[in-house]
Amino acid sequence: MDELFGRSDERTELRAVLDRARRGMAAAVVLRGGPGSGKTALLDYVQHTADPEFEVMRFDAVQSEAELSYAALHQLLLPHLERLSKIPEPQRKALGQVFGMERSSAPPDRFLVALSTLALVGTRSDPRPLLVMVDDAHWIDRESAEVLVFAARRLYADSAAMMFAARETADPTDPLAGLPALAVDSLDVTAAARLLETAVGSVVHPDVSARIVAGTGGNPLALIEVARELRPEQLTGEVPLPDPIPVGRALEHGYLREASALPPRTRTLLLTAAADPTNTPALLWRAGADLGFDPDDVAAAEDSRLLVVRDSVKFRHPLIRSALYYGAALAARVQVHAALAKATGEFGNTEQRAWHLAAAATGPDEPVAAELDRAAARTRVRGGWAGASSLLARAATLTPDPATRARRLLQAAEAAVAAGAAGAAQTLLDEATALNEDPRHRGTALRVQARIHRLAGAPGQATAALLAAARELGPVDIRAARDILVEALVQAQISDSLAPRGATSLSVAEASRSLPLAAELPVQAGDLMLEADSALRLEGLAQATQLFQKAIAAATAEQAAAPEFFQLLAPACFHSVMIGDDVTFHRLAQRMESEATRQSSVMPLALALSYSALSELIAGHLAESERHFDQRAALEEARGGELHLGSMLIAAWRGQAEATASLVEAVTEHATRTGQGYQLIYRDYARCVSALSQGRYRDALLSLDGRMDDLCPLKFAIVDLVEAATRCGQDQRAAELCQLLAGLAERTPVPSLLGDLARARALTSGCGTALEAEQHYLTAVEHHEKTRGPAHRARSHQLYGEWLRREKRTKEARKQLRTAYDLFQTMGAHGYAARTAQELSAAGDPVQPPDAQRRRSGEELTAQEARVARLAAGGATNAEIAGQLFLSAHTVDYHLRKVFRKLDVHSRRSLREHYDS
Repeated sequence: MDELFGRSDERTELRAVLDRARRGMAAAVVLRGGPGSGKTALLDYVQHTADPEFEVMRFDAVQSEAELSYAALHQLLLPHLERLSKIPEPQRKALGQVFGMERSSAPPDRFLVALSTLALVGTRSDPRPLLVMVDDAHWIDRESAEVLVFAARRLYADSAAMMFAARETADPTDPLAGLPALAVDSLDVTAAARLLETAVGSVVHPDVSARIVAGTGGNPLALIEVARELRPEQLTGEVPLPDPIPVGRALEHGYLREASALPPRTRTLLLTAAADPTNTPALLWRAGADLGFDPDDVAAAEDSRLLVVRDSVKFRHPLIRSALYYGAALAARVQVHAALAKATGEFGNTEQRAWHLAAAATGPDEPVAAELDRAAARTRVRGGWAGASSLLARAATLTPDPATRARRLLQAAEAAVAAGAAGAAQTLLDEATALNEDPRHRGTALRVQARIHRLAGAPGQATAALLAAARELGPVDIRAARDILVEALVQAQISDSLAPRGATSLSVAEASRSLPLAAELPVQAGDLMLEADSALRLEGLAQATQLFQKAIAAATAEQAAAPEFFQLLAPACFHSVMIGDDVTFHRLAQRMESEATRQSSVMPLALALSYSALSELIAGHLAESERHFDQRAALEEARGGELHLGSMLIAAWRGQAEATASLVEAVTEHATRTGQGYQLIYRDYARCVSALSQGRYRDALLSLDGRMDDLCPLKFAIVDLVEAATRCGQDQRAAELCQLLAGLAERTPVPSLLGDLARARALTSGCGTALEAEQHYLTAVEHHEKTRGPAHRARSHQLYGEWLRREKRTKEARKQLRTAYDLFQTMGAHGYAARTAQELSAAGDPVQPPDAQRRRSGEELTAQEARVARLAAGGATNAEIAGQLFLSAHTVDYHLRKVFRKLDVHSRRSLREHYDS
């Protein structure tokens, strides 16, 4: 182990990372510095310090592998793949597919690959802490980087340290940007002088040392390499130093000079090693058989300390590899790549063969371009979107036909979007668009542009681009145009009230009407969705309901294996809420969740969890709703985002006024920042629930009334607004809302709507007889007895009891109010329970009002601890909790121990009792 100079602070911080892992916690750090700043030396120091106390997984990335999808992950996990059978099947298949061990027609989800990596690390039998190290991490492929960063963020209470060495960057899309960073700067004058003398092996004249340190900027690598370049008399000051000091590009020239002094066969060996990203000795020797070198020729290169060949080929520094490759003549590089193409083909690596053939091409070459195209298709199936994009982009440069070149560039842009590289995708798309004016090409390009906007978090711009794509494609391919409109419909629903002009749901409806399906084409479920939504926007809900029901039935009939299954089921869920059909909504949400889980489809799962959570909330199963919202929020956090919508809705129903108000602000900020206007309608609903449960009727009415019309998806809240309007004396508005509800119940006669209508009529029967009002209340209770869950029933009993008390029928009132109170308490709806407790006291049956603010499932708990606690209280095992919250089992155990301590409970049974109390 070489001595480190001037790095005491850095070593202290890195030892602290190791100490955290020794204590059973996880930590990650990125060493940031320029080339030659000493990052590798610090990693070597850490490895020397950790060995043999830690299990070490180390990978040194090289530039030529940056476009090989999952290359770094493969190198790191290869020794551990025998444990694949120990992780859940969907994760095992995803990781197996990435490494070519499983076959599938669809690429694996990157999030699932990340989860499988996390799970695989969790199966380690080695009792030692884990140390993962990646040198030159700026060269690792994007997919591997995202997976490793995911692991670094999700490993919390695990004995694991992760260290990355990477160059400084201002790129905000750098996957490593969110991890803690440790700057590795140049050495100070004293440390630099000591390093110089150690590298020289003798004393250096102080004036000479000062000039060298100044000329190299204190860069450790430059100091060492200059020491190798200078003669002894220059170091003593007897002979002047060269001016300028040979660093930077001159350093690369120095490497070339070293190589040029070696035998020709060794120089060819060095160039071949520089051109091979796999660093595989067997491949090097196989190529050497055609290029005229063999293993004996490596000795001269090793004697010069340019590279070492053992289990792998490793250059002393990446700059050597770069200097040798780019300093070689083009003809020499072409010859080497041709030999490597032949060798990799014999080894069965078709993607690498295609790369080498492309590097050996000196001009347009369609056969090579076609091979790159085929290689990209194979890479896509393994989930290597970034690699596929690079392969297609290179294929385009070799394609002689302009139309084919444009198509490949467009496909490269699509793959870049799937890889999450919006900037690269935009560059490729711009080039592809400029090459072809064909309407099909322009339409497809606009669809890719929409996906770039969506990736950038701009749903409104995505909708606008999709509408433009549909208009472009309409005259030449109406089927494709209408499929795009279905996509636009979903995007517009996300933007909702924040949609820009020309990109609203109304815009989609108008576009749909202007692009009718050709008579000879079969009607698909998506067409029915468009027709129904267009009728809603242009004619109203009364004309659209039957169309919605028909569209929902068609979407329900879709086979789960169909490519468009989730794309159709998601709007079907939305539309079932729109028409007030909570029965169908629940069934569709359950199916979507089960299929997304079975197929391990992450984005559909995110939508399904939201829909399932809302379905349970409407029913009054607050604990179950909260579980789904927890998992949805955990998934969003695992993907690097945030989502407060579920917490806000649950807090409102729990009667936690302060928490609701705070979360309303968070949701408003997030929705406005991301353009997700759909969140704002639920924000207003949370305000309504919070105000209504406290008897603040005017606030309840003002919070949501302006939103409640045919286009509002919250039809289950109409009866709440009727209640608020009547209590405020706004009888006309209450009557209008009651009429809206009557139309809904007539067209969708489910028990919940029929009961809501009866309750609304009871509330608005002020001019009628008491007998008439009571009959409506009894009808409401009767219908709501048939609904799924206690929410509708509890509210009908509550309002019936309040009416009875005002009619001076206190004994009967107490019975209804007691039923409502018990239901609210069981639900955990403590705001409504408190309001009902006040009514009970006024009716002569005082009860202890619940303290909604106290009942926060542990106010002391962090959000993550609260999620773990709720799932554990519900009976989930640590492994099940880890799976639902995308954590490691060790992290779950750690959080659970903290929960027990904070809540002063000592078992899961006690925890369950705490949550039930």
